[in-house]
Amino acid sequence: DGCIPVGVRGQERNQREAAFLDPKGVSQLVSPYAIVKRQMWNSLPTERRQQPVLQLMDLLAEMMADWRWGPAGSAGFEIVTQYPTVKETSDLDLVIDGSEVIDYAVAERLVHKLEHLGVRIDIQLETRDGAYVLREILERRASTVVLRTSSGPKLVRNPWQ
Repeated sequence: DGCIPVGVRGQERNQREAAFLDPKGVSQLVSPYAIVKRQMWNSLPTERRQQPVLQLMDLLAEMMADWRWGPAGSAGFEIVTQYPTVKETSDLDLVIDGSEVIDYAVAERLVHKLEHLGVRIDIQLETRDGAYVLREILERRASTVVLRTSSGPKLVRNPWQ
């Protein structure tokens, strides 16, 4: 009916609620990619930038300069809203643009580098049809991977077909 699906957050991780927002209630859209393009984490207060996941942002910008990417989850939320949600133990959710076929070897090298940063990093690869967990594609334990779509999850053989 034209509404935008949103997640409403409370103070704690378990305080989340799915909702729908009338587009007239949107004042600004900020994608994970825009966060990186504008390096929006630089506007966070210094004490907030000391959180492990937020400390990584400049390093990630260097390491991932050849990728179109951005932070999602609690880090993306805090960077955009300036509302403190990241904790010392938070993991980092990243989104990578996978609209074009990626080179598995290059992606594996990137994931290997990210594993040594001291923070758990989860990466979703966005394609035209939905999103995948990058590790599922790289590990290739099964002949199919889960595509997360707006209409629900689907098992597919090739992420780009």
